[in-house]
Amino acid sequence: MGAKVSAARRRQIDRTAKQLYYEGVRRGWAIEETVQRIMSELPEVLPLEAWRYAHGWTRGEVAARLDAAYVADNLAPPGVSASTLCKWEHGERRPSSERVDYLCQVYRTRPDRLGFGVDHSPGDTDHLTSIGLVDAWPHASQQSEQDLIHRVQSAHRRINLFGLTRNFYARDELLPLLEEVASSVPVRIYVMDPFCASRKDRYRIEPAEASMEDPERYIREVLRPIGEAVNRVPNGGLQVFTYNFPCSFAIEEIDDVCRVMLYGHGVRGTQGPLLIFSDGPGHRYFSDQVRWLERLARSTPEPEPWRAKGLVVEPLALP
Repeated sequence: MGAKVSAARRRQIDRTAKQLYYEGVRRGWAIEETVQRIMSELPEVLPLEAWRYAHGWTRGEVAARLDAAYVADNLAPPGVSASTLCKWEHGERRPSSERVDYLCQVYRTRPDRLGFGVDHSPGDTDHLTSIGLVDAWPHASQQSEQDLIHRVQSAHRRINLFGLTRNFYARDELLPLLEEVASSVPVRIYVMDPFCASRKDRYRIEPAEASMEDPERYIREVLRPIGEAVNRVPNGGLQVFTYNFPCSFAIEEIDDVCRVMLYGHGVRGTQGPLLIFSDGPGHRYFSDQVRWLERLARSTPEPEPWRAKGLVVEPLALP
């Protein structure tokens, strides 16, 4: 349990923590660094509260994000109150194991970093491990595709595929599997609009044989089979969206792993390196990109400043 702190000191802690948060934003600190700065300068602050401060969130915002995480898993939102969160943060009560798991989802971190349990991993980790890089391939290959298939088969929470949508997604090796898995795990595919201005900009620097060089052929051979699969999966388990802006990488988010393929000038996307992240700042960076896509794809009128810039993510509409 945290030490008893006066109301005046709590107000001072709140002001100082917010100052450190803003400093972290200005300096580009990683969340973990901001957490460490807060806990170093404010020894009364326990890890769970430090992570909230480091994100710049109120307890009400954390409660809303907890509810959203439950809803994303098709569960009833718990409606945790701000006062309960306060008791958790000050060590007066301990959340259940289930709540700890969802707090970890909200903060994109491990239980021990939130103050629940001990990290038993080795103390010395190299820079690749610290960023969360767990595997890599120099380019797309049979081995990397088998890795994707295995991860799709084992998925139990979510599958999000973002990028230029490789022909592989429409092949017999993967599309029937995506349909099958989508009956129990939500599958979302985000593909560049074949006719948007960004496609023209992107493929001006791609070789002539790039898969989207001919939009009509791309729709016929790739998007239409995927779009037809959407209608075969009940309850919206499989959804396809188009976006109208350029991208420099593809992301395949499967549960808590992000497979990232890098694009380059004058080469096909499948020729770029493929990196796999789990946990750590690398994973958080790319999973946050997917959360951003999800916000843009929502049909609700909630404010989203990127929409004002003309960025559009909408359900696939085949001609």
